[in-house]
Amino acid sequence: MKTSLVLLAAAMACAACKRRSPPPAPSAPPAAPAKAAPAVQPAPAAGGAGGIIVGDPNLPALNTALKAYVAKHRKPPAHLDELAKEGLVPFVPMAPPGGRYELDAARGVVRFVMPGAK
Repeated sequence: MKTSLVLLAAAMACAACKRRSPPPAPSAPPAAPAKAAPAVQPAPAAGGAGGIIVGDPNLPALNTALKAYVAKHRKPPAHLDELAKEGLVPFVPMAPPGGRYELDAARGVVRFVMPGAK
C-alpha cells in the first residue's frame, strides 16, 4: 500500500512538472492599408470649367442622393433640402466659398456654380 501511495505521488508530481508550451503570442493586428491621397483636383479659378469645381468632394454624394430621390419619387426635388429631409444625405453641405450648389433639374445633376459664371 505504501508503494502504491509513493507511485501515485510520483505520478502526480511528474504530471504537475510536465513542461507545457507557452500559449502562442498574440499576433499583431493586421496593418491598416495606407490611405491613398484622394483624387481631388485643385479647384479652377472662378468660373473655370463652366463654373463647376472639378473635384468638389460634396458633388458626388449630392448627385448620388439626387439619383436616389428621383428613382423613388420619379421627379427631381424642388430644393436640395429635400434630399436631407428624405435622409439621403445628413445635411446639405455649405458650398465652397464664392459659389453655391444648384439643382439642374433639366440635366438631373447638382452642380457648383460661381456667380457670374456662364
